[in-house]
Amino acid sequence: MSFIRTGFRELALKVKRQRTRIALRHERRLLQKSEINLGREGTAQAANFPELRNEIVALRKLEQEQKEVALRIARIEEGIKTIEEERQRNTREQSAAIARLEAEKKPLLHQRNEARNNLDTCERGLAGVERRIQESEAVDRDLLKQLTDLHAINPAPADLEARSASINVRRARLPEERAELVRARLGSTEAVRIAKEKLTTVEAELAAVEKNVARTRTDFEARDRDLNANIRAQQEAAREARARHQIVEERKNPAYLNIGRHLAAKGVAPPNAPQLLAEANRRRQAVDAQLQHKAELALLSSQIDKQELRKFYFSVFSVIVLLAITLLVVFNRPEGANGCPRKPTRFSR
Repeated sequence: MSFIRTGFRELALKVKRQRTRIALRHERRLLQKSEINLGREGTAQAANFPELRNEIVALRKLEQEQKEVALRIARIEEGIKTIEEERQRNTREQSAAIARLEAEKKPLLHQRNEARNNLDTCERGLAGVERRIQESEAVDRDLLKQLTDLHAINPAPADLEARSASINVRRARLPEERAELVRARLGSTEAVRIAKEKLTTVEAELAAVEKNVARTRTDFEARDRDLNANIRAQQEAAREARARHQIVEERKNPAYLNIGRHLAAKGVAPPNAPQLLAEANRRRQAVDAQLQHKAELALLSSQIDKQELRKFYFSVFSVIVLLAITLLVVFNRPEGANGCPRKPTRFSR
């Protein structure tokens, strides 16, 4: 059964190697970061080494490109600031124009309300005159009917003449009253016409002011939308420029990495940050330690008997296959096929 111990030992070594590879990747990332930081701070010292001339030239080109990008970003930000100021000025002008038009609209609203009230009063007066004319005509018809009925009585009453004279006197006053009502109706009709014309004039002036308000608001809103679109375009250009600046900064990392590795190999530390050299050396030692540990694990794994390892893998594979077959048989077995008769229930027939 030694092949079982060999198999488990190989599995344990695999786990350790995987953990070592993960730790090695982490340490390498930290080492690269520390060497980049060392190269960034030690660029001035790199000028003393002719073999780093290519890195210095590449850094100068990238820095020049970064300056140009930074200048473009500054111009874009200045343009955005100018557009924002113009937008604020547009908002103030819109508020002032709308306020001026609303001030012009206010007395027109008052005049329209007065004209409507005057028209309602005139129409009520005309309706009253029309009603009085109809009442006068109805009274005349009633008196005429009374007079006709009075003369139709047979025999005639004794006071026929007196009653007829009273009715005739009352009817005689009606034409004059009706003439006054007709003249009043003409005056009321003329007043209604004048009130309607005044209301129409005021409503036309008010509609013109409201149309001017809507046109002014539309013009200012269109200008504000154009300014907003321009701002969004400038902001998008600024984002692209910042992304380009970051890309150029990342392109400087290989040069900084080479400089940092060379300075670490030479033992040269920047005067303003000597701790970076110690950090790079410490990370280098950690990477070397992980590499050594990885090599030791590989050596231990190479010393394992491959024949016993194949036996272990074959045994594990056989157990898995046997277990799969057993589970397949158990779950596919028909009901009641275990060799025992089913116990009838009291409800079965």
